[in-house]
Amino acid sequence: MNLMQLRAFHAVATQASFTLAARTLGLTQPTLSQSVKALEERYGVLLFERSSRRVQPTEMGRRLFQLTTRLFDTEQEAATLLEGSAQLARGLLQLGADSPYYVMPLIAEFDSRHPQVEIRLSIGNAGAVLEDLSEARLDVALLSNPPVDPRFHIVPLYRDPVRLMLPAGHPLAAGHPLAAGHPLAAGDAVPVAALAGQRLVMRETGSMTRRTVERGLAEAEIAPAGVFEVTGREAVQEAVALGLGLGFISAGEIRPDPRIVLRPLANCAWHTDEYVLCQRDRRRFPAIRAFIELAVAATA
Repeated sequence: MNLMQLRAFHAVATQASFTLAARTLGLTQPTLSQSVKALEERYGVLLFERSSRRVQPTEMGRRLFQLTTRLFDTEQEAATLLEGSAQLARGLLQLGADSPYYVMPLIAEFDSRHPQVEIRLSIGNAGAVLEDLSEARLDVALLSNPPVDPRFHIVPLYRDPVRLMLPAGHPLAAGHPLAAGHPLAAGDAVPVAALAGQRLVMRETGSMTRRTVERGLAEAEIAPAGVFEVTGREAVQEAVALGLGLGFISAGEIRPDPRIVLRPLANCAWHTDEYVLCQRDRRRFPAIRAFIELAVAATA
């Protein structure tokens, strides 16, 4: 088997692009494309569905990618051992998160300790980030409530309560908007029953905050008047500020906005749990191990 052809295939599957893969390997795109084509022709298989917009692996391609990921991870681990790079003198760490607010302080601390390690960060909803982690497009992820999966090494970090977002003029918002000098008091909590008949602003499917709220509403047998779905927490905040409904946010993601009042929910334990995770068989890589250890220490 031609290792260069496998390497070319792996690069395309990782980058989802022939152009980016060629750049990563330092090859011309025609040379890379010919390597992948030669691999397909040799074994009589189709490894990629090609279109003008993106490159998508076929079922055979996905199965082969799982094998090449293990192959080249092992190669990298051997190189790490032989080159003595356990001190993180160089390298690349690809991170993913479902919120920038939790991961950015960790990146800043990691960067101060290991400035020669290049860091790339992708932000998306939990479902998309988890898929990228499972396909080895990411090294480490910070996610809320990831599913139990034996493929992943998962470490709990902390628990974050969910807060209710209200337009400042809403009847349930009686009091001052959240701003510097206006901390919330325990008496400001809103009963969950008060959400009945209210229009809610929810993030897209895959958001862990949305799953938490929907589960809590179902358990309390509360039916909203309707749901306005938007993509991203910033869009939720703007929709709430303009009176399009009531929204929800994890406490750690709160940023002051004078147009919005935030309240805890009375007698309610809605929360999201934040975790750091990586593929189980890659946790020994120095950069991955160092980032996870830093995250655990920072939130202890």
